[in-house]
Amino acid sequence: MTIITRRTALAATGASALAAALAACSSSNSSSVANKLEEIKKNGKIRIGLEGAFRPFGYHDKDGKLTGIEYEIAEAIAKDLGVSAEYIETPWDSLIAGVESNRYDIAINNISPTEARKQKYDFSIPYAYSEARVAVLDSSPLKSASEISGHSSAQSETSNFRTLMEERGAKIIIVAGFDESVEMVKSGRAEMTANDLVTFKAYQQEHPDTKIRLLEGEVGPGSDAAILIAKGQDALKKAIDESIQKHLDNGDFKAIYEKFVGVDLSPKKK
Repeated sequence: MTIITRRTALAATGASALAAALAACSSSNSSSVANKLEEIKKNGKIRIGLEGAFRPFGYHDKDGKLTGIEYEIAEAIAKDLGVSAEYIETPWDSLIAGVESNRYDIAINNISPTEARKQKYDFSIPYAYSEARVAVLDSSPLKSASEISGHSSAQSETSNFRTLMEERGAKIIIVAGFDESVEMVKSGRAEMTANDLVTFKAYQQEHPDTKIRLLEGEVGPGSDAAILIAKGQDALKKAIDESIQKHLDNGDFKAIYEKFVGVDLSPKKK
Protein backbone atom coordinates (compact mmCIF):
# COMPACT_ATOMS: atom_id res chain seq x y z
CA MET A 1 0.00 0.00 0.00
CA THR A 2 1.31 3.45 -0.94
CA ILE A 3 -0.15 6.73 0.31
CA ILE A 4 0.56 10.04 -1.42
CA THR A 5 -0.43 12.92 0.82
CA ARG A 6 -1.24 16.50 -0.11
CA ARG A 7 2.17 17.57 1.17
CA THR A 8 4.11 15.16 -1.03
CA ALA A 9 1.91 16.07 -3.97
CA LEU A 10 2.77 19.75 -3.54
CA ALA A 11 6.47 18.85 -3.42
CA ALA A 12 6.38 17.44 -6.95
CA THR A 13 8.90 18.95 -9.36
CA GLY A 14 8.11 20.83 -12.54
CA ALA A 15 9.24 17.82 -14.50
CA SER A 16 6.76 15.54 -12.78
CA ALA A 17 4.02 18.11 -13.32
CA LEU A 18 4.83 18.10 -17.02
CA ALA A 19 4.76 14.33 -17.04
CA ALA A 20 1.35 14.39 -15.38
CA ALA A 21 0.10 16.81 -18.01
CA LEU A 22 1.36 14.58 -20.79
CA ALA A 23 -0.29 11.60 -19.12
CA ALA A 24 -3.54 13.53 -18.97
CA CYS A 25 -3.33 14.26 -22.67
CA SER A 26 -2.59 10.64 -23.48
CA SER A 27 -5.60 9.53 -21.46
CA SER A 28 -7.83 10.94 -24.18
CA ASN A 29 -6.46 8.35 -26.58
CA SER A 30 -9.20 5.75 -26.98
CA SER A 31 -6.88 2.72 -27.07
CA SER A 32 -5.20 3.88 -23.84
CA VAL A 33 -8.56 4.25 -22.13
CA ALA A 34 -9.79 0.91 -23.39
CA ASN A 35 -6.72 -0.82 -21.94
CA LYS A 36 -6.78 0.84 -18.52
CA LEU A 37 -7.41 -2.45 -16.68
CA GLU A 38 -4.55 -4.08 -18.59
CA GLU A 39 -2.34 -1.10 -17.70
CA ILE A 40 -3.25 -1.38 -14.00
CA LYS A 41 -2.44 -5.09 -13.94
CA LYS A 42 0.82 -4.53 -15.80
CA ASN A 43 1.88 -1.86 -13.31
CA GLY A 44 0.73 -4.00 -10.39
CA LYS A 45 -1.17 -1.18 -8.72
CA ILE A 46 -4.38 0.81 -8.95
CA ARG A 47 -4.20 4.54 -8.14
CA ILE A 48 -7.10 5.62 -5.93
CA GLY A 49 -8.16 9.19 -5.23
CA LEU A 50 -9.81 10.03 -1.89
CA GLU A 51 -9.79 12.86 0.63
CA GLY A 52 -8.15 10.94 3.46
CA ALA A 53 -9.82 13.22 6.02
CA PHE A 54 -13.44 12.10 5.75
CA ARG A 55 -14.45 10.04 8.77
CA PRO A 56 -15.70 7.28 8.73
CA PHE A 57 -15.18 6.71 4.99
CA GLY A 58 -11.46 7.36 4.63
CA TYR A 59 -9.30 9.00 7.31
CA HIS A 60 -6.12 8.62 9.37
CA ASP A 61 -6.30 6.97 12.78
CA LYS A 62 -4.41 8.16 15.88
CA ASP A 63 -1.27 6.44 14.57
CA GLY A 64 -1.52 8.17 11.21
CA LYS A 65 -2.60 5.04 9.35
CA LEU A 66 -5.19 5.37 6.61
CA THR A 67 -8.39 3.52 7.53
CA GLY A 68 -12.16 3.72 7.15
CA ILE A 69 -15.07 2.17 5.29
CA GLU A 70 -13.93 3.09 1.80
CA TYR A 71 -10.29 2.31 2.51
CA GLU A 72 -11.28 -1.28 3.35
CA ILE A 73 -13.57 -1.48 0.32
CA ALA A 74 -10.78 -0.22 -1.94
CA GLU A 75 -8.36 -2.73 -0.46
CA ALA A 76 -10.80 -5.56 -1.20
CA ILE A 77 -11.25 -4.41 -4.80
CA ALA A 78 -7.49 -4.06 -5.37
CA LYS A 79 -6.97 -7.58 -4.03
CA ASP A 80 -9.62 -8.93 -6.41
CA LEU A 81 -7.82 -7.21 -9.31
CA GLY A 82 -4.56 -8.82 -8.19
CA VAL A 83 -2.80 -5.50 -7.58
CA SER A 84 -1.81 -3.21 -4.72
CA ALA A 85 -3.55 0.09 -3.94
CA GLU A 86 -1.84 3.47 -4.13
CA TYR A 87 -3.82 6.20 -2.34
CA ILE A 88 -3.59 9.79 -3.54
CA GLU A 89 -5.17 12.19 -1.06
CA THR A 90 -6.89 15.15 -2.68
CA PRO A 91 -9.26 17.92 -1.47
CA TRP A 92 -12.89 17.25 -2.36
CA ASP A 93 -13.35 20.09 -4.83
CA SER A 94 -10.59 18.77 -7.11
CA LEU A 95 -11.08 15.08 -6.35
CA ILE A 96 -13.42 14.16 -9.20
CA ALA A 97 -11.37 16.08 -11.78
CA GLY A 98 -8.35 13.98 -10.82
CA VAL A 99 -9.84 10.99 -12.60
CA GLU A 100 -10.41 12.99 -15.78
CA SER A 101 -6.80 14.28 -15.73
CA ASN A 102 -5.46 10.75 -15.15
CA ARG A 103 -3.94 11.67 -11.79
CA TYR A 104 -5.44 8.42 -10.52
CA ASP A 105 -7.49 5.58 -11.97
CA ILE A 106 -10.61 5.77 -9.78
CA ALA A 107 -12.07 7.94 -7.01
CA ILE A 108 -13.86 6.61 -3.93
CA ASN A 109 -15.17 9.20 -1.48
CA ASN A 110 -18.90 8.63 -0.83
CA ILE A 111 -19.52 9.99 -4.34
CA SER A 112 -23.14 9.96 -5.47
CA PRO A 113 -23.67 9.04 -9.17
CA THR A 114 -25.87 12.03 -10.00
CA GLU A 115 -27.24 12.49 -13.51
CA ALA A 116 -24.96 15.49 -14.06
CA ARG A 117 -21.88 13.49 -13.10
CA LYS A 118 -22.90 10.54 -15.26
CA GLN A 119 -22.75 12.83 -18.29
CA LYS A 120 -18.96 13.09 -17.83
CA TYR A 121 -17.96 9.96 -15.91
CA ASP A 122 -18.81 6.30 -15.52
CA PHE A 123 -19.68 4.76 -12.16
CA SER A 124 -19.50 1.32 -10.63
CA ILE A 125 -22.61 -0.30 -9.26
CA PRO A 126 -23.47 1.25 -5.84
CA TYR A 127 -21.67 -0.16 -2.81
CA ALA A 128 -23.47 1.87 -0.10
CA TYR A 129 -26.60 3.91 0.61
CA SER A 130 -27.23 6.66 3.13
CA GLU A 131 -29.89 9.21 4.09
CA ALA A 132 -29.36 12.93 3.48
CA ARG A 133 -29.79 14.97 6.68
CA VAL A 134 -29.28 18.54 7.92
CA ALA A 135 -27.39 19.64 11.05
CA VAL A 136 -27.92 22.87 13.02
CA LEU A 137 -26.79 24.25 16.38
CA ASP A 138 -28.61 22.91 19.43
CA SER A 139 -29.85 26.46 20.04
CA SER A 140 -31.34 26.85 16.55
CA PRO A 141 -35.10 27.47 16.43
CA LEU A 142 -35.35 25.21 13.37
CA LYS A 143 -36.90 21.80 13.95
CA SER A 144 -37.54 20.21 10.55
CA ALA A 145 -35.81 19.81 7.18
CA SER A 146 -38.95 21.42 5.72
CA GLU A 147 -37.76 24.77 7.17
CA ILE A 148 -34.57 25.03 5.09
CA SER A 149 -35.69 27.75 2.66
CA GLY A 150 -34.13 31.17 3.26
CA HIS A 151 -31.48 29.95 5.68
CA SER A 152 -27.71 29.73 5.11
CA SER A 153 -26.03 26.37 4.58
CA ALA A 154 -22.29 25.59 4.41
CA GLN A 155 -21.60 23.14 1.55
CA SER A 156 -18.74 21.95 -0.65
CA GLU A 157 -19.03 23.56 -4.06
CA THR A 158 -19.34 20.37 -6.14
CA SER A 159 -21.24 18.30 -3.56
CA ASN A 160 -24.65 16.84 -4.38
CA PHE A 161 -25.72 18.12 -0.94
CA ARG A 162 -25.19 21.65 -2.20
CA THR A 163 -27.63 20.91 -5.03
CA LEU A 164 -30.19 19.46 -2.62
CA MET A 165 -30.00 22.52 -0.37
CA GLU A 166 -30.15 24.98 -3.27
CA GLU A 167 -33.23 23.25 -4.64
CA ARG A 168 -34.88 23.76 -1.26
CA GLY A 169 -34.11 27.48 -1.14
CA ALA A 170 -31.06 27.57 1.15
CA LYS A 171 -28.45 30.33 0.78
CA ILE A 172 -25.21 28.48 0.06
CA ILE A 173 -21.88 29.33 1.70
CA ILE A 174 -19.05 27.52 -0.09
CA VAL A 175 -16.55 25.59 2.06
CA ALA A 176 -13.70 23.17 1.35
CA GLY A 177 -15.17 20.09 3.03
CA PHE A 178 -17.22 18.53 5.82
CA ASP A 179 -15.04 19.59 8.76
CA GLU A 180 -15.14 23.22 7.66
CA SER A 181 -18.89 23.09 7.14
CA VAL A 182 -19.44 21.89 10.72
CA GLU A 183 -17.10 24.56 12.08
CA MET A 184 -19.09 27.19 10.16
CA VAL A 185 -22.28 26.03 11.89
CA LYS A 186 -20.66 25.83 15.33
CA SER A 187 -19.26 29.36 14.99
CA GLY A 188 -22.57 30.77 13.77
CA ARG A 189 -21.25 31.74 10.34
CA ALA A 190 -23.75 29.34 8.74
CA GLU A 191 -27.11 28.21 10.08
CA MET A 192 -26.88 24.63 8.84
CA THR A 193 -25.09 22.07 6.72
CA ALA A 194 -26.31 18.98 4.87
CA ASN A 195 -24.51 15.68 4.52
CA ASP A 196 -25.28 11.99 4.88
CA LEU A 197 -26.49 10.51 8.15
CA VAL A 198 -23.44 8.28 8.58
CA THR A 199 -21.03 11.21 8.39
CA PHE A 200 -22.96 13.12 11.04
CA LYS A 201 -23.23 10.08 13.32
CA ALA A 202 -19.49 9.46 13.07
CA TYR A 203 -18.78 13.11 13.87
CA GLN A 204 -21.07 13.02 16.90
CA GLN A 205 -19.42 9.83 18.15
CA GLU A 206 -15.99 11.43 17.85
CA HIS A 207 -17.19 14.72 19.40
CA PRO A 208 -19.78 13.67 22.03
CA ASP A 209 -19.89 17.19 23.49
CA THR A 210 -20.59 18.88 20.16
CA LYS A 211 -23.49 21.32 20.20
CA ILE A 212 -25.07 20.36 16.90
CA ARG A 213 -28.19 18.28 16.27
CA LEU A 214 -29.99 16.90 13.23
CA LEU A 215 -33.25 18.35 11.97
CA GLU A 216 -36.18 15.98 11.74
CA GLY A 217 -36.73 14.41 8.31
CA GLU A 218 -34.52 13.79 5.29
CA VAL A 219 -33.51 16.55 2.90
CA GLY A 220 -34.69 14.86 -0.26
CA PRO A 221 -34.07 11.21 -1.13
CA GLY A 222 -31.14 9.23 0.18
CA SER A 223 -28.17 8.64 -2.08
CA ASP A 224 -26.07 5.77 -3.34
CA ALA A 225 -22.28 5.83 -3.23
CA ALA A 226 -20.33 4.43 -6.17
CA ILE A 227 -16.79 4.43 -7.51
CA LEU A 228 -16.10 7.09 -10.14
CA ILE A 229 -14.27 5.95 -13.28
CA ALA A 230 -13.30 7.79 -16.47
CA LYS A 231 -15.61 7.29 -19.44
CA GLY A 232 -14.90 4.34 -21.72
CA GLN A 233 -13.04 2.10 -19.25
CA ASP A 234 -15.52 -0.74 -19.70
CA ALA A 235 -13.18 -3.58 -18.72
CA LEU A 236 -12.15 -1.80 -15.52
CA LYS A 237 -15.75 -0.98 -14.64
CA LYS A 238 -16.80 -4.61 -15.21
CA ALA A 239 -14.01 -5.92 -12.97
CA ILE A 240 -14.85 -3.43 -10.21
CA ASP A 241 -18.59 -4.19 -10.48
CA GLU A 242 -17.92 -7.92 -10.13
CA SER A 243 -15.76 -7.31 -7.06
CA ILE A 244 -18.36 -5.07 -5.39
CA GLN A 245 -21.20 -7.52 -6.09
CA LYS A 246 -19.18 -10.41 -4.68
CA HIS A 247 -18.52 -8.62 -1.41
CA LEU A 248 -22.10 -7.39 -1.10
CA ASP A 249 -23.40 -10.92 -1.67
CA ASN A 250 -21.05 -12.64 0.78
CA GLY A 251 -21.52 -10.08 3.56
CA ASP A 252 -17.97 -8.67 3.56
CA PHE A 253 -19.14 -5.08 3.04
CA LYS A 254 -21.93 -5.47 5.60
CA ALA A 255 -19.26 -6.43 8.14
CA ILE A 256 -17.19 -3.36 7.22
CA TYR A 257 -20.18 -1.03 7.68
CA GLU A 258 -21.10 -2.52 11.03
CA LYS A 259 -17.47 -2.31 12.19
CA PHE A 260 -17.28 1.44 11.58
CA VAL A 261 -20.84 2.74 12.08
CA GLY A 262 -22.86 -0.10 13.58
CA VAL A 263 -25.41 -0.26 10.76
CA ASP A 264 -25.59 -1.97 7.38
CA LEU A 265 -25.18 0.58 4.56
CA SER A 266 -25.60 -1.93 1.76
CA PRO A 267 -27.49 -0.33 -1.16
CA LYS A 268 -31.21 -0.90 -1.43
CA LYS A 269 -32.24 -3.46 -4.01
CA LYS A 270 -33.94 -1.83 -6.98
